Amino acid sequence: MEQKPFFDHFKELNQRIILSIVVLVSAFVLFYINYTDIYNLLTNPLVEAGYTKADLVAFTIYEGFQVKISNTLLVSFIGTFPITFLIIANFVKPAINDLKSSTYVIYLISFLFLFYSGLFAAYQTFPIGIKFLLQFNESEVILRTQNYFQLVSRISLIFGISFQTPLVIYFLIKKNIIKLSLFTNNRKEVFIFVLIFSAILTPTGDPITLFIFTIPLYLLIELVVYLNSRN
Repeated sequence: MEQKPFFDHFKELNQRIILSIVVLVSAFVLFYINYTDIYNLLTNPLVEAGYTKADLVAFTIYEGFQVKISNTLLVSFIGTFPITFLIIANFVKPAINDLKSSTYVIYLISFLFLFYSGLFAAYQTFPIGIKFLLQFNESEVILRTQNYFQLVSRISLIFGISFQTPLVIYFLIKKNIIKLSLFTNNRKEVFIFVLIFSAILTPTGDPITLFIFTIPLYLLIELVVYLNSRN
C-alpha cells in the first residue's frame, strides 16, 4: 500500500474532525430544541428515587442556562458517539496493517456495545445510589441542579469508558502482551483488583453502586477469558 505524505494524513484528519464537529453541532441544535425530553430523561432517576423535579434548585440566575447547555452537549455527544467514533476510527484503520476488516468491524461493534452497556448500567444505578446517599442526611437536603447533573454526567461517562476494560484485555491477550494464564490462575486476585478499581472510579462511594459496577465488569472479563481459551 502506497503511503501518503504526512500533510495529506494531517489534512484528512482535519476533515474528519470538522465532519465530527458538524455532526455534533447538528445534534446539539436538534436536542436543544427538544430539551424538555432530555430534561425528563435525566431527572427520571431522581423521580424513581422518590423525589420530584421541583426538588432541584438553582443557586444563581445563570445556572439554568449553564445546565441546559451542558446537558444538551452531553446527550449530543452520547447520541452521535457511534457516528463520530467511526469517522475518527476509520482514519486509524489503515495504520493497523495486521488487522482484518472483519476483526476490525467486530472490535468497533464490541466497543460501541460495551460503551452503551455501561451507560445503561449507570442509568439503572442512579435511583439506587441516590436513595442510598440521601438516607444518611438527618436534616433537609438542598438538591442543587448543577451538582445533580454533574453527578449524572460523571457516572455515565465513567461507566461507559470503564466497560471497555474487557475489550482492552482481549486485545492485549490476542497480541500476547499479557498471558491468558494471568487471569485463569488468579481469579480471586483479579476480582479483588476489579473491586478496588470500581471503588476508585465510582464517585458515589455507596456499596450498591460499587457492586452493580463490579459484577458486570468482572463477568465481562470472564467472558473475555473464555473466548480466548476457546481459540
